[in-house]
Amino acid sequence: MLNGHGDDLHLVEGKIKHNFSSNVYYKGCPKPLLDEISRNVTKIESYPSPTANELNELAAKKFQLHSNQFLFTNGATEAFYLIAQLFSAKKAAIVAPTFSEYEDACKIFKLEYDLISSDEIKNTNADLLFICNPNNPTGRIFSKKELELLFKQKPTTTFVIDEAYIEFTNNLTSITALTSTYNNLIVVRSLTKTFTIPGLRLGYIVTNSKNITALLQLKMPWSVNLLAIKAGEFIFNNYEALQFNASLLLEETTTFRKELAQLKGIKVCESNTSYFLVELLHTSAKELKEYLIEKHQILIRDATNFNNLEGEFIRLSTQSKEANDTLITALKVWI
Repeated sequence: MLNGHGDDLHLVEGKIKHNFSSNVYYKGCPKPLLDEISRNVTKIESYPSPTANELNELAAKKFQLHSNQFLFTNGATEAFYLIAQLFSAKKAAIVAPTFSEYEDACKIFKLEYDLISSDEIKNTNADLLFICNPNNPTGRIFSKKELELLFKQKPTTTFVIDEAYIEFTNNLTSITALTSTYNNLIVVRSLTKTFTIPGLRLGYIVTNSKNITALLQLKMPWSVNLLAIKAGEFIFNNYEALQFNASLLLEETTTFRKELAQLKGIKVCESNTSYFLVELLHTSAKELKEYLIEKHQILIRDATNFNNLEGEFIRLSTQSKEANDTLITALKVWI
């Protein structure tokens, strides 16, 4: 894993009051889910099921698919590594700038890969193509229509569509149903971000049963821990009740972005999600990050190590009104 990708709160433990660097939902894990996890703590004295397959039926019911189309993983990251292992020594393409773990997975399993722009997809002859949708860090989206056209145009390319942040936008619906139509489609989803459980690590793959069978041959047993499985069961049984209100979050984001846009020396970039890039016009992301930590106990994401992102950028994720106002005040002092 490239240092600096993901939440690096652990590096500044105890110093931070407001964390803008992580894209998980800012209000935290829903209390009923926390209570359910607490009730199951003593069960860690037993092994979990080897493949967490008790979650398959629940996910299949939610998405109206067959249970043999699912594979649960230790976060979405394990999913990317399994997929890369399945395509070991083949050729990949990654639509960038984006999440670094696609690159890392390709490196480990010896896939030759290219970082490409969205405009270059039509020209690639890759065996495997990674698209984050909505994208991290830009918040850019591909519509279902755009993706289906690509699946049809490139039947020999397997598309990995990362939907980890799909519930942070109102401009997309999941394409999991298309896994029954297109054999060259693998969808990866996460329960981490929406339900604020990154410490439990729970993601899943949705694809055709042939791909699932092949991936199961590579997966180590017990990678999904017992508490993650119990959390997953509770989530799928109470999904709508536990899920945050995306419309409200995006309204808060609109207000936050407008207030940031009034500041001199920065450019707030377009996004379809509650996280977005901010270009720094007169300073470095490293300097600003260090200043905000030391002087204001605020953590931001230095985005300069996203490949194919040229310039000085930070990534912010909408937090509470108090936190947002604190950051804006701090930026005014810095400017």
